[in-house]
Amino acid sequence: RHGPVAERDAVLEAWLDAHAEGIACVIGDPTFRATPRVRSLTPELSKGLEFDLVVLVDPAAFGEGIEGAVDRYVAMTRATQELVVLTGS
Repeated sequence: RHGPVAERDAVLEAWLDAHAEGIACVIGDPTFRATPRVRSLTPELSKGLEFDLVVLVDPAAFGEGIEGAVDRYVAMTRATQELVVLTGS
């Protein structure tokens, strides 16, 4: 699913309330402070990891060309249950 960046905290809160277990990850938002159940990573650092929920923040800002496309692909494929893409519009 997708939505505006302003919904980040609401998306995470709703998911955490609905899932007593599991780990989420916010990718692409350096302002987000990690918690015990929600990680905060760059697309590069998420490579090889998996999370129940992945929230991508402004994936267009991950870069251009092949490198940006690879970072978006890596970030989007980290989710095992749910992927949420948040954009500025």
